[in-house]
Amino acid sequence: MAACLLRPYPPGLPPSRADSNPASHQPTRLRWGLGRRRRRRHILRCVAAAAASTATLQRELLVLPNPRTEQSPGPANPSNVFDRMPDRSVATVPGAGNLLDERPRTKGKGAEERNRSGAPKGGEKSRSGAVVALAHAGKHEEVVEHFRRMRRKGVPVSRFVFPSVFRACAGLRDSRMLRAVHGLVIKCSLCQHVVVGTSLVDAYIDFGLLDDAKKVFNEIREPNVVSWSVIIGGYSRSSQWYEAWVAFSAMQHSGVLPNVSVLVMAIQASGALRCLVRGKQMHAMAVVLGFGMNATVWNCLIDMYGKSGNMELARLVFGRMDERNYVSWDALLSGYVENGLVDSALDTFRKMESANIKPNQHTFANLLRLCGDRRYKEYGRQIHGHAIKVIKQMNVVLETELIDMYAKCGCIEVSQLLFLRMNERNLISWNTLLSGYVGDRQSVATINIYRQMELACIRPDHYTLAGLLNLCRFQGLLHYGRQIHARLIKTGSEMNVVLQTLLVHMYFKCRRWRDAHNVCTLIRERNSHVYEAFFKVYGDDYLI
Repeated sequence: MAACLLRPYPPGLPPSRADSNPASHQPTRLRWGLGRRRRRRHILRCVAAAAASTATLQRELLVLPNPRTEQSPGPANPSNVFDRMPDRSVATVPGAGNLLDERPRTKGKGAEERNRSGAPKGGEKSRSGAVVALAHAGKHEEVVEHFRRMRRKGVPVSRFVFPSVFRACAGLRDSRMLRAVHGLVIKCSLCQHVVVGTSLVDAYIDFGLLDDAKKVFNEIREPNVVSWSVIIGGYSRSSQWYEAWVAFSAMQHSGVLPNVSVLVMAIQASGALRCLVRGKQMHAMAVVLGFGMNATVWNCLIDMYGKSGNMELARLVFGRMDERNYVSWDALLSGYVENGLVDSALDTFRKMESANIKPNQHTFANLLRLCGDRRYKEYGRQIHGHAIKVIKQMNVVLETELIDMYAKCGCIEVSQLLFLRMNERNLISWNTLLSGYVGDRQSVATINIYRQMELACIRPDHYTLAGLLNLCRFQGLLHYGRQIHARLIKTGSEMNVVLQTLLVHMYFKCRRWRDAHNVCTLIRERNSHVYEAFFKVYGDDYLI
């Protein structure tokens, strides 16, 4: 239309005819001149209205230019041309509405407030997807940085972004950041959401904060089987088996059916609590729910029956298995070791090798734990020789079991030789050798081991001090016993009932009645060993 206004003659009229008779066409040129001015004024009014509508639309949508496209415009890219326009509207560029509205359109007051939140409509979706993708890639630092950038720019955070941020905080071991994001979740009223709440519970469990995890779990409105699996698994990993069983019972009362993983953890809790009745209930539940043929469930049942002391049922479950793997054989072998059945354990070990199941270091460690007696010293040596043939490099657990086995069999020199050959020594290794010297009544060697332990910057724990107090009690070493007592007071270490009872026995053995009485007054927990110490100190007067 603008091109037509610039023409000197009416459209359709050839220039030759206009030039041949200019007088006849003069009124026509005047009429078209008046129309051209009116049309120009009309176009200016339209442009002004379009600019006003564009400014209004920008204020409502808060359209921000893309800084990346402004730095490198790229004239051949239509989106770059659009980003460089000073005034933009849906009417000026066809299809521009698709660039602005990347989310599904919603109606209502809440949608209008979200549109005026200070970010482009497409920002929330694209940035949320970027956070989730970075979390799946394991880039925890970039996830946290991207999340902080979203908060600074005022981009609304979707509820599906929080699980990725929680996972990143757990990966970075940043509990402070986790609590800060938790506060934002509370502010957004998302603690009751099952996905957000479950991921937050899992993050707190990774930090070992089970009390906080329990509080968050109680705020979830309708926890599903995944939520229950997370909280029960947290208790199981921290060996809080009673709390795990209580959580499983609460899940049953809520009407949520367990899956395989939850049922396996419930069976493990029953075995750790040595509760055969509950274990049988879990066995029946596995059959009813259709998990009776699951290999993992069968292996856990064998382990549970072995820990509960019923090896007949463990053998029965093991015999009904169609396919037995290493875990099945190891569970049965551990049951025999747990109940002290040496012959059955060795026979199971022979059958295990006959079935072409190669034993590993855990298997040999179980057998060595069973041979820690002078009667089975020869068995222990044979197992040691077989382990040397099968295993190329022993780990610290197996080497520590060898030290303990030889020390209990009276071969403390062999234990010391194995200890000196260890490539890696931990606190358990030092305590095992020290306990071996204590059992052999070698006071000088025990004290030397303790001094070497301090020189190696290994901090003694309660087991170390208990072994030293036992030595002082057996040998009547009052001087060293007082030093240990003074060390406990000086370091401010909390003395448990075992250390307090050993101190009472040590002072009684050394005929220090007043010191024994002073320690007795500090004991708050009472058990059979404590009452035995009381009887030694006070005699029949304690019964009056």
